[in-house]
Amino acid sequence: MGRINQIISKTLLNEEKFHEINGKVSFDFELFHDEWGHTKDRKWRHGSGNKIYDLDIVELIEEAKEDIIYNIIDGKIKDGRRFIVSRLNGNNLNIVIEPIKNYINEWRLVIITVMKKEDFTVSKGQLQIFV
Repeated sequence: MGRINQIISKTLLNEEKFHEINGKVSFDFELFHDEWGHTKDRKWRHGSGNKIYDLDIVELIEEAKEDIIYNIIDGKIKDGRRFIVSRLNGNNLNIVIEPIKNYINEWRLVIITVMKKEDFTVSKGQLQIFV
């Protein structure tokens, strides 16, 4: 019975932390890249004819925002350990993100790469958030 009470207490505490933090979280998107070199080639790299637009990236990250916060609170997102945000239906967009913990409640999420791939594979033990 004690274990169940611990789980319930932890869940309620995490829920409280989430609501406290969620109102203070903002994502500032700095999607700077050159449109002529590597970035241009990579946006079309899978030959699908479907270009990856900055707006696609921003929308997917916004939709994953609450899940990202929960995973930070739960300790599943760790400083320097890359994770993936993937769209389940639609355009199959996958975003590889490296989290950098700047301060106790401040994280910088650096987008390492993006790709559209239905059967995107992740490393063993790597967190993948589906939206």
